[in-house]
Amino acid sequence: MSKVFTSTARDQALRDSLLVRFAAAAAAGNIDTKKALNHEATYLGIQLNRINGSTPGIN
Repeated sequence: MSKVFTSTARDQALRDSLLVRFAAAAAAGNIDTKKALNHEATYLGIQLNRINGSTPGIN
């Protein structure tokens, strides 16, 4: 397995995890969790709105 593939697979796994957790928090109406996940995504350099094509609101 090449290093590029590993990095890409890892990045995709992080994005997928964030999206699943964000969707669950949104469905539950958990604003605090959504904010925390947005902070986590920002820390990791991931923009949630670029992943799914929409801007996930915090409200």
